[in-house]
Amino acid sequence: MLLTVLSTLAATVVSFSVLSVFAFSWIKYDLQYLRTALKLILYIQRRTNKRDFAVDALERQVRERPKQTFIIYQNNNYTYEFVDQKANQVARAALKLGLKAKDVAAIMMTNEPAFIWTYFGLQKIGVSVALINYHLRHKALTHSITSCKPKILIVGQDEELTAAVDAIWDDVKHMQVVVHGPAGPRHNVKSLTQIAERESTDSVDHRYRADIVATDAASFIFTSGTTGLPKPAIITHRRTILATAIFSSFNFNKHDILYETLPLYHSAGLVIGVFSVVHAGAVIVLRNKFSVSKFWNDCRKHNVTVVHYIGEMCRYLVQKPVAPGEARHNIRVAVGNGLRKGIWELFTKRFRIPRVVEFYSATESVIGFANIFDKAGKVGRSSPLTRLLAPAILVEFDHVTESAKRDSNGRCIEIGKDSVGLLIAPVNERRTFEGYFNRPAENEKKLLYDVFKPGDVYFNTGDLFHLDNEYFVSFKDRTGDTYRWKGENVSTHEVSNVLSAIDFLHDANVYGVTVPGCEGKAGMVAICLKDNTSIDSTYLQQISAHCSEQLPAYARPRFLRFQREVNLTSTFKHQKVRLVNDGFDPSIIDDPLYYFDSVSNQYIALTRTVYTDIVNGKITV
Repeated sequence: MLLTVLSTLAATVVSFSVLSVFAFSWIKYDLQYLRTALKLILYIQRRTNKRDFAVDALERQVRERPKQTFIIYQNNNYTYEFVDQKANQVARAALKLGLKAKDVAAIMMTNEPAFIWTYFGLQKIGVSVALINYHLRHKALTHSITSCKPKILIVGQDEELTAAVDAIWDDVKHMQVVVHGPAGPRHNVKSLTQIAERESTDSVDHRYRADIVATDAASFIFTSGTTGLPKPAIITHRRTILATAIFSSFNFNKHDILYETLPLYHSAGLVIGVFSVVHAGAVIVLRNKFSVSKFWNDCRKHNVTVVHYIGEMCRYLVQKPVAPGEARHNIRVAVGNGLRKGIWELFTKRFRIPRVVEFYSATESVIGFANIFDKAGKVGRSSPLTRLLAPAILVEFDHVTESAKRDSNGRCIEIGKDSVGLLIAPVNERRTFEGYFNRPAENEKKLLYDVFKPGDVYFNTGDLFHLDNEYFVSFKDRTGDTYRWKGENVSTHEVSNVLSAIDFLHDANVYGVTVPGCEGKAGMVAICLKDNTSIDSTYLQQISAHCSEQLPAYARPRFLRFQREVNLTSTFKHQKVRLVNDGFDPSIIDDPLYYFDSVSNQYIALTRTVYTDIVNGKITV
């Protein structure tokens, strides 16, 4: 049925395009876009019908190319066969620990090969995997680990991770906790590595996962939101197939070598990066974390052909002093998201990158974009024709109410060309919204009803885009109480709650501000001190130390603004519009301002001279 519909649609599109190409200049882009989209839809449908999930793809590659390198990590090569054998051992160890299909296991590990074979080992027996952000600590960490009701927590052998779990032991001791590496000396924690090494490396019987279908949860990936604590987005097996279609758009294949530095606990690193490599039978060069100084040397050393980026990575690379031979490499494509036009142009020209494939998506979203035209600053298209296959709609947004604007009939208003609007997409049987695990109230917040007609339902991305005169779209901003910094979503509520625990603070209003030359928005907090309290170096040190202990680095405020009184709305909500508009400019702000100096690791007064240096890139925030 789907093939018939697609064939009819393709014929309609082609006929209409031929007739219109002379009347509408943008049609030429739609022809290419729709050809690619049709190919990807068939690719997704074919793999879904075959139940060709990520773990099945791994086993297929073992049959076809067992001795080919799959992972390169710290100068060690791991073949497809070796990774599969380690996964088989993990699967059998998990069975001995009492896990079965559709149970949940939480893993908290850094980027390392063991992460990958642990994940696939759990998938071999149909276990869903909750991916824990290893930067989290205390309440946020406890919340993430326990949210999906896992039967077991698997912790990497990094001492910082085991220390973080020790700090919340009373909250997780009700579940099994195992570690990679030697058994934990405290709490009688078992070693998963030791248990697995005693198991057979032979293939695991498919019957353990025979009942798993495309709509079952493969993973739970956590995303920040307006609740202040991470929310577990449900990543079905079908969604993992959808994600790998991005790499298929530029013919990623078995001859490619992907350079991956993004964290595997995010959908970008694991679902888009690793799974695309597995499905293609390619090679992945895995790093524990991104390094500016090692980036190009790694790419040359390992003959990398594709790099996976977030915009901040590219900004760091172009800020580095020019080095001899930095543009000598075999990279054919850079693929990722968050690359703004100015950095895009500098990055591609300086390092001679032949092609950039910029995409937009969100972990829980039902819609996404991909820029297959290498147009700087764009993420994709939303024209009258492309919406036939991917109905991405941009509607007017009310910045006062922070919601979609409605007309006198209560309907949303679609924007015209050369305008900025809120991205929404219909939810229906073909485009389902899985949402967050066990979060009905949070799921409801992501939906809009009666948008264009009674009874219709749309997913609200919460993101604003600009639609240009040729129907190309570019990302503009995030709405609500979440902003993006260093490639991570930051919840203003979470940061505010952490700061409010400091006893000399009366109130903390957190928001994001634009820093010229930086991707996303830097965290800033408007602080009111308690009565009879004044700013001094001791208090600034306490704020810095508290944030360092309680928040991951990307969520720590970069700027402080000390106000005399709290600005609230009539419904007792923080007023942020003026604060955001003021930014961190001391020429228009009378309140004392401070910035976080990463060299001295402390907050220092933000003068006009310092402000100028930040704006000009002489001081990095």
